[in-house]
Amino acid sequence: MVKGTSYISKTQVQGTNDYNTVSKCSMIKNGYFKDEFVSSFVTKCSRRTPLIHLGYYMRMLTVDYTLRSYLDVMSDSEVQIISCGAGFDTSFFRFVEEGLLKPQVSFYEVDFEEVVERKAECILKSQSIKKCIGPLQSNPAGVKGLLTSQYRLISGDLQYLDVLERRLSAVGVKFDVPTLLLAECAICYMSEQSGSKLIEWAASKFTDATFITYEQVHPDDGFGIVMKKHFEDMRSPLLQLNEYPNLEAQQGRYLSRGWTSCRAWTAFEMFLKITSPEERKKILKLEPFDEFEEWHLEGCHFALMVASKGSLNDWFFKLSKSINFREDCAEERVQIQWLLSTASVPRFAHQTVLINENNVLVIGGFGRSSQSVHGRRGEILKVSMRSQDEIMTSSESYVKEIKPKIEVDALHHSCTQLSLHSTDGSTRVFVYGGRYSPCRPVNTWPVILNINQQGQETSVTVVETNKKSDKVPEPRWRHTAVYIKEHVVVYGGRTSDLKVLNDVFIWTVEAKDSKITWREIKSSAESRWPPARFSHSATVWQDRTMIVSGGLGEDILPLKDIWYYNADSESWQEVCVCGILPRYSHTSTVYENKLVLIGGVNILPGRQPGVCVVDLTTNSCIEYALPVSIIILYFYYYYYSSSSAQDPSYPIMLHNHTSEVIDNKTLLIIGGGGNCFSFGTMFNSHVIKLNLDELR
Repeated sequence: MVKGTSYISKTQVQGTNDYNTVSKCSMIKNGYFKDEFVSSFVTKCSRRTPLIHLGYYMRMLTVDYTLRSYLDVMSDSEVQIISCGAGFDTSFFRFVEEGLLKPQVSFYEVDFEEVVERKAECILKSQSIKKCIGPLQSNPAGVKGLLTSQYRLISGDLQYLDVLERRLSAVGVKFDVPTLLLAECAICYMSEQSGSKLIEWAASKFTDATFITYEQVHPDDGFGIVMKKHFEDMRSPLLQLNEYPNLEAQQGRYLSRGWTSCRAWTAFEMFLKITSPEERKKILKLEPFDEFEEWHLEGCHFALMVASKGSLNDWFFKLSKSINFREDCAEERVQIQWLLSTASVPRFAHQTVLINENNVLVIGGFGRSSQSVHGRRGEILKVSMRSQDEIMTSSESYVKEIKPKIEVDALHHSCTQLSLHSTDGSTRVFVYGGRYSPCRPVNTWPVILNINQQGQETSVTVVETNKKSDKVPEPRWRHTAVYIKEHVVVYGGRTSDLKVLNDVFIWTVEAKDSKITWREIKSSAESRWPPARFSHSATVWQDRTMIVSGGLGEDILPLKDIWYYNADSESWQEVCVCGILPRYSHTSTVYENKLVLIGGVNILPGRQPGVCVVDLTTNSCIEYALPVSIIILYFYYYYYSSSSAQDPSYPIMLHNHTSEVIDNKTLLIIGGGGNCFSFGTMFNSHVIKLNLDELR
């Protein structure tokens, strides 16, 4: 780790090393990665969540792959590896155990004196590690650490380069030998000036070298704002992130400071490069897991940079040519403009139903209650909005809790409004699927809610239906359900064993006695059928056609296709739309023969989906970018971004949300966010209003 500025202390940075080591230990103990040495550096291996395991798996996999590739390419040469801010990294011990380190390889680790002392103590207590490093050698004057013939662990501060250079020379570093310098989440804690000096010093001192960096990028979107704030709250701020926010800026940093070439990839791009589809499926089934959005976003907000010069200029080139998962998509237009309403709905993975022109019910999901406790929510919220044409006042919107007689506290379920009404004119809603946890599906048989609106009062009761049949469709969540021709059409979803579905079921609710029946639509050998998917979106066009867009496929990668399901012929047709961004966990609606796709998640660096408008008559599309974090103006009781910017105090993430159209032209985006166990639970603070007339 590195010494910080007045904003960050050595102790705080060293604390990140301890947290990282425990997280890696937990990840390894749960079968993601093989490393028998990391447990020697922790007092207690506390269990982390599957999302944290996957994040550290990508990180460890990426750095390990890069080091192994360097050793393989340079197998016949004398080489050096210098790990800057090494912490409790175990790469050297693992490579020795596997026989990867030939005698001509020298491995150096540099860190704070306190970290070096603790690491040396752990090494000397472990017989297996002592065997890896071999006999100890005496330290040169003024150098603290632990030295052997191949392994040299020394104390040093990366901010003081003159001292660092003298110590490296004293322990045997040769500046004319091909050298790999590694900074794994280390430079990010330095000041911009100190970090740039280190990069420039390395380029000037080493004749043939490569500089490998792994750290955070993209601080300006909703997820990036939350990530950046997390490190600030931990008192270990990312001091260079604003100066070098994306892959292009990171590459430019090295090229402008003496390095001949530099390439950069996100952690998720590296993950796809290194692992096979079979390995990815195996990894995802190690533990119950359903936080795909946060996993993909985290993978897009960490990156590997490889800068090179001299004889090492092209060493990574052949490997990197195949690391290209960035799709050729339409250029995004100007950022959309939105209104942030006074209404606050801190929920995600919920569903909504429009019960009249300006009132929306929020059913289920994960969120905060009136006691501000996170968890599955059984109470129903009523969100009341004024029309966009009305004068905005302090009563522009409000949210009220409704206590139903049954709690629908599922996540990733579906709620479909039926045309059926009871004798008192109340609305009926078909609730189907969902989960409590990734191992516990619910609502395997639909629940019918009766919603009665009398003036300002709303009541919710359960309609008595027939008992469950002996056979039911496979329990699912992250599916879609729409109402067409007096039927509920359910498509796709996923199961508790991560099976991805592409079946279609037709559910019917009898008006007379609310009896529920179902049947499956079978595909034929002659008919085309969309690939299996979950977390897609579906909406209805012209009362007879279900439009399905995006989702996650069986390979757990975002899709960008669009399919029509015709309810009359019970057949599918794919629609080719050029330039559309891949996305999942988005919503959709049809407005004046235009399909509007709202938000979502993909794996493209710096190109998280905004709002896409697809012309259904020409099959062309326009992609609008989401606001980024710059300046925001405040007016009265709501916020308006005249510069299309996000307020860093209220980051917006458009996934796991819902959307409803009110007054025939205003789109409400309700809730959204996710449970990112690395950076905290994230809720969108405000209901968003979009004027559909502006999306042309």
